[in-house]
Order: sequence, then C-alpha cells, then structure tokens
Amino acid sequence: MSGFTARLRSMPLRLPGRASLTGERVNRAALAVVLCGAVIAVGLGVGYRSSRAAYGDGGAFLQKDTRIVHVNADNRDADAVVAKQLATGKQTLEVVQVRPGVVYVVNNDTGTVTLLPTDTLDPKTVDKRPDSQGKLTVVSGGGDAYLLDSQRGTVSRLDGTAGQQTQVTDLPPVDRAVVDGAGTAWGYAPASGELVEIVKDKVKSRQRVLSAGERAELTLVGGAPVIYVPHTGQAGMYGPDGPKRVLDLDATFGVLAAPGAAATVAVAVARTGELVLGEFSDERDVRRIALPGRAGHRFGPPVIHKDRVYLPDFTARHVIVVHTASGKVETEQPVPGRSDSFQVFTRDDHVWVNDPHDNAVVITFDADGRPTTTDLTDATKPSPSPKAAPKPSGKPSASPSGSQPSASASAAPQQPVTLPNLVGVDRTAACARLAQLSRQLRCRLVAQPDGPADTDKVTGTDPPAGSRVNPRSTVTVFYRGPAQVPDVTKLPASQACRALIAASLTCREQVGGLAADGSQVRVVTAQSPAPGTAAATGTPVTVTYPDMIAVPNLVGQPSNVACPAGLTCAPHSLGPGTPAYVVIAQQPAAGTGLAPGATVTLDHYAHGGVGNLVGMSPDEACANLAQQQLGCNRSDTAQILSPIGVVVAQDQPPGTALPVGTAVTIAYQSRTPVPMNRFKAPGARRGNFLSPGGGGPAGWSQQSTIGRLYPVSAAGGVPGLMVIYQSHCERGCGEAGGYYYSANPNTQANWVMDGPAFACFVDQIPGTVPIRALFHPGAAAWAWAEPGSGEYNAFVAAGFGSQYDFTLCHVWPRP
Repeated sequence: MSGFTARLRSMPLRLPGRASLTGERVNRAALAVVLCGAVIAVGLGVGYRSSRAAYGDGGAFLQKDTRIVHVNADNRDADAVVAKQLATGKQTLEVVQVRPGVVYVVNNDTGTVTLLPTDTLDPKTVDKRPDSQGKLTVVSGGGDAYLLDSQRGTVSRLDGTAGQQTQVTDLPPVDRAVVDGAGTAWGYAPASGELVEIVKDKVKSRQRVLSAGERAELTLVGGAPVIYVPHTGQAGMYGPDGPKRVLDLDATFGVLAAPGAAATVAVAVARTGELVLGEFSDERDVRRIALPGRAGHRFGPPVIHKDRVYLPDFTARHVIVVHTASGKVETEQPVPGRSDSFQVFTRDDHVWVNDPHDNAVVITFDADGRPTTTDLTDATKPSPSPKAAPKPSGKPSASPSGSQPSASASAAPQQPVTLPNLVGVDRTAACARLAQLSRQLRCRLVAQPDGPADTDKVTGTDPPAGSRVNPRSTVTVFYRGPAQVPDVTKLPASQACRALIAASLTCREQVGGLAADGSQVRVVTAQSPAPGTAAATGTPVTVTYPDMIAVPNLVGQPSNVACPAGLTCAPHSLGPGTPAYVVIAQQPAAGTGLAPGATVTLDHYAHGGVGNLVGMSPDEACANLAQQQLGCNRSDTAQILSPIGVVVAQDQPPGTALPVGTAVTIAYQSRTPVPMNRFKAPGARRGNFLSPGGGGPAGWSQQSTIGRLYPVSAAGGVPGLMVIYQSHCERGCGEAGGYYYSANPNTQANWVMDGPAFACFVDQIPGTVPIRALFHPGAAAWAWAEPGSGEYNAFVAAGFGSQYDFTLCHVWPRP
C-alpha cells in the first residue's frame, strides 16, 4: 500500500438548526440523532450500523473482523462501522484511503474490489477477479488510485467517485507499482527489466534498469521510485531521465520498506537479524542495525515515519521502533492477537498497528513515537447476522520465489570503499584515482558520443559518486569521446546493458553457452560488434551470456567431491561394492546445463561397514578406518589397568555403514601404572614413605608394594585422577621426619611441603581398591594400606587407627 496516499479529510456531520459544531459536540449530537432515528437510517439503506462520525485528522479506516470501521486516534474510539460485511471468516481486507470521500477495499481471498464512499459508507463493487486472488492491490498517491493486477500484469486507473476503471495501454506486464505525491504511477516489468512511468492512463516513459527476467521490489523514497534487487542487495533511485544514485546495501533477500520515506531506504534482513538503512540524500554510509535475538524471525515491510522506523516482527508479534539518527531500538511494542501477521501503515501523522482479526485493540504511534492503545471491544461488535463459513485462503506465500544461490566458500568480506566524484577528471587520471582506493577495483571506461564535457573528461560513474562498493567490484567510468563500442565482456548482463545504453547504443541480450559455476551465470562472455568498433548512436550491440551451469564430469572422483559453486552434489550409495566411495555414475550427465541451485546425483559403492577394532593397536585401528575412507578419533582416556596400548572400545558398532569422512572414536590407554612402594623409617620410628615406582629416603627400609598408581604427569591424561601432595614433619608436628600425603596442596603449620608426589583416582572405579590413611595417636605417625590387607591388619594391631583416619584415594591392586 502506497505511503503517498492522500489524507482522508472527513466530511463533518451537519445537523439542522446548528450553524457549526466542534468535533466533540458533533459526536454527541450525532449519537442523539442515531438513538432517536435508527429506524429511519435502516429504512434509507445507509451503510452505518452506528454513526458517531466526525472525521478529521488522526483517523483511519481499518478492518476489524469482517467489517470496516473508522477509528479516531485522538478520541481513541470508533467513529463509524460499515454495516455490510466485506469479508467472511478469516479473510483479510486491504483498505486504501485515496482522498477525502474515497476509500477502496480489496478482498484478495475473493478477488473483489469495492469502492466505499465515506459520506454513506454504502459499499459498491468495482470489480471481481476470482482468477487474480492474492494478486490484486490498490496503490494511490496525489489523490489518484490505480488497480494493480500482478496475475495479469495490468494496471488500471480508478475513478474515485464512480469506481470506473481505465486500463493503461501499451504497458509491458508489471508486478510491482507505486504512486508518488503527484499522482504519477511507477511500475516494474520483470520480463523486460524496465521501470515504467504512468501518467493518468498513459505510459509516459520506459527505461531499462535491470536485465530481462530479473526480479525486484519497488518503493518510493523522497517521492522518487527506488528499485531493490533482493539477490544483489542493491537499491537504486531513478527519475524520468535515468538513475540518480545506486546504494550497495549488502542486504540480500530482505524485506523492503513501504513507500513514504523522505530520504532513507530500509531493508529488514531476517537471515542476519538486521535492519539496514541507506541514505540517498547525503554522503553517510549505509548503516546496519543489529536486532539481537531476532535472526530467522519473519518480518513485515518496515514503515518509516518522521525520524523512526517501525518494523513488524510477526514471529515475536512486536513492532520494533528504531530511531534513524541514533540507530537505537527505542521500543519493542507487543501486538495483541493470535494471527500470523498484522498491519502497520501511516495515516494522518500517526503510525497504525492493527490485527484485522482481533476486534479489541488498535495501537497508534504519534509523531514522537509514543504508543497509544485503543480498545474497540464494544464499538466493533457486529449486528446479529448469519455467520458465513470461512473460505480457504488463496493468498500466496510472502517468501521470495525461485531458487536462491547456493552458498560457496569465499574470502572474508572486505570493508567497502566510497567512490569519489570524478566528473571533470581526465579518464586516465580517474582510473588511477580508483586504483588508489583499491588495487582490485576494476575501472571500465565507456565513451559517450555527446554531451557538454571536453574530450576524455569524465561525465559520471556507475555506481555514482558517494556509493559504497566492494573493493573487488567494477566501476564504469563514462567520459566524453568518440562513439566506440565499449568492452562489456566479463560484466553482469544488467551492468553491461547499462554501459551500452549510456554510450547511446542499443543492448540486445542473447543466451548462449554454459557457465563454469554460479558466479558466471548472466555474465557476458561475448559481444558483437567487438570492443573499440566505431558505432553510430543507437547501433545494436548483442551481448551473449550463459543462464545455466555446465555439469562437470565427476565420474572417478571421490563421492564427497565438491560441485561447482551454484550446484549441489548429492552422493547416493548403491550399497557395498568396489571401488568404494568413488563416483561410478552421475545424473545428469556431464555437459548438461542446470539452473543455479539444481542438484547433481553421484552414484557410488560403499564399504560393508565399520570393522571390529577392539584388540587392535591404535595405529592398526586408524589404518583400518582409513582404508574404509573413515576418520579416526583417538581417545587415550580409558580407565583401565590393562591391556595397555590396545583398543578396548569403539563408538560405532562393527558392521555400521557410515558416510565417507565420518570419524570413529576408539578408546584405549597408553599409560602404564607404576607400583606404589612403601618404605619404613629406621629404628623404632613408625613413619612410612610412599614412592611411585622409585626408592625411599636414605636409611629407610623397603616394605611391601601396596598398589599401583600413576606419576603426576598422567593426571591430565587419565580421567578421574587427582594429584596427591607430600609434606614432612619438621618439628612440633609429631614424629620428626615423618611423611604425610593428602590432596590438599596447602602447607600446614610446622610441616614442610615437598610438592606433588603421585596421582590416583578420586572415586572407586571398577577394579580399583581404596588406600586408607591411618594415624597412630601415641607416636603421632601416619601409615597407608589397603583395608583388609595384611599390612592394614598389622598397622591396626600396632596401635594405628583413630578418628583422623581417611581414604586417601583409589589405586589398582598390587600384582
């Protein structure tokens, strides 16, 4: 719906005997008349169910359930309700206010267009097009209205008072249209790539803006038409004489803002959760505003009013209000209701938010972005009438049609550069200036045969000065010179035709050959006449480009081979056989042309399945997996005593068939535990010393081995191990020279910390035994042993054991 629709100035109610009334007094008087004369109103067939209407600024016509109501934002009430139902069930109406007295209503579920005079609210059917369900819209501006039928590709001018239609003649099929404040309609014709200017019911001008067949969206910014190309993310502003400025928004496959902005184009990108703003009026950069947590949400067209953007988020049922100058999100206004979408539009200096199928609430924002909620529960209750059965919706999906380009590996994005103003500069110097911006920026010189500039002086660039462009892109530099056919090979077809048209030549497109990958689709491969050929104004130049990608010969390649960019390779297993995971056939055959996004099926044989790897060494197991074109993920973390260096488990059972490159995890342990040797202090002293596989202090006698554990270095490699620290008593701590072992790394009073001693298990895993610390109260000495062992019983008999005993850790049992 056009943002340049004229304001609907209401026709105030006049009551006999009163020369003038304020809006409030009119409402009160009108209520009294209705209450006293409802029978007369029905008898005359007037369209009101109830009438309190004194329309003025701050009002809008809206759909509520199956009826149209007029809501006054200032009074926060409904002025009038159309008695006749224009929808049934969950059908959605498009309401367009053209000028005072004239409102159009489109029911896209039935293909019905209705004229609604605001003085009687008695609907009149203008047209019924059941074959165009979901494809009709009324666009208006400057007091004029047009009916766009994107199914038929036609535009008809509507007479506001009578609803008569006059079809625009000599019009190429269009699927998008807007109307500016002067009443001039602009349409985009995708089949020819033209922007068409329509005045009244005549085509005034046609200009080529894109290649034939390219899809685009259309809006108005500052009263000028703006073409947005979803697959490139660019937006261009145009006038009757050609392009004014092109912005590289880098906002692909977004949702374009509704018409009506003064200088800003806005695109909401669901894929990245961003709002992208581009300014046509000054040199400010394109700005990207992140919307946290909203990536993947379904957005509606942004609405720009004053200095704010109002973005509908249908997924969260919010209206996100963003201040254009600061880029800050000011408000996230919840929208009541349960419909899968709602309407956001501007009218009478307000932004309106309405769920057509929620009778209760309308939200309006004033010029300062302050929201107001109006509850219409009582005002919109319909008169009793038979309930119509809902009809299935005929609305098409709002998602873009056609295949999208496949993602492919590419270099990291580079910062865009701003193109300088090169007008009046010598063409050679201009290319040198561009090279200073980026060595990878290509300069394409195009001579123009006429114009006011001196020979070899630049007259303009494409994209124009001030545009932000990728440093790897091509800039066309136009200069005054002799008429020569420019070199447009290796350019996208649309840019090639723009260069030819700018050189006062005629562009003729011809499809031929196949592209090596998706990046070469619609890129010019040949031209005739050749570059540099002298040509008269208007000479036709044929540019040839491929529109399909050549399927390469992939037979004999690994089954996981990458397809050219733009195509998808899909391996298809034929079951066990040889050679395994090598392409033996493909569909379609090599040399076939496919549209971007198509799939190539690769037939191959597979191995019988994963082998039994348990009992192999890790190297043997990985070699076995490599023969089956599978990956090997080594996990040297098994909590086992033995066997050491042998696979004890695998995460994929033997016989499992896996895709090429799938990693199989094997579990084993390469660290061998060492004996925990126990030493006793000399003489009558009772102290014990523990050594992981080594000797004891000088003069101490070696006793039994009480288990097997690990060096400190193994603590990070075997799951469940903890480090045990050793300290010795110096004085005032019991038996001097005695040793103490604990997981506590902190030094205690009168003890000297020796540092980490060994590693053992925190918890008791299968196969391990606990080691208890035993304290002798009389000797103030410590000993360590496995409970129930001979050593343990001997220690207990000798007086060891107290309330201070604890489990040190768990170890493997001694041999």
